[in-house]
Amino acid sequence: MSFSCFIKLLVAAIVVSVVGSYAIQLVGLDSIHPSSLFASGLTLGTIFGGLLVALYPNKEGASSQESGTRNIYVGNLPFNIGKEEISNLFAPFGKVVDIRLVKDRRSRRFKGYAFVEMETAQALAAINHLNDTDYAGRTLRVNEAKKRDEE
Repeated sequence: MSFSCFIKLLVAAIVVSVVGSYAIQLVGLDSIHPSSLFASGLTLGTIFGGLLVALYPNKEGASSQESGTRNIYVGNLPFNIGKEEISNLFAPFGKVVDIRLVKDRRSRRFKGYAFVEMETAQALAAINHLNDTDYAGRTLRVNEAKKRDEE
């Protein structure tokens, strides 16, 4: 579950429990213990929050395939390349949405490959034109990135 889904569930649970508390006082059922009322409200709020999350999914959490973008693997890059150079490399094919340079966890040095996100049609054109081309004396490997569970 994403953090935003958790927040939606938590807010819905608290709102339902607070509204329930006031509703019980208006109806005149003050004999219900406040902690029982709050627990019931949290349960109902979690149910309503789950429905809220299911009916109104977070647009940020949508997969790149749903949003019309593709993730491109770019390998065999020079070790001194930066995001700006990669952006310039892909710019002729369209707008670059995101660039993620992969670095070694220990040394924090660039590993020689990156992921570039572009609109689907533009990404396919970039893959077709840039794969197996020479860049700074290195033959680039450019293809659609595999999802982590496919590796």
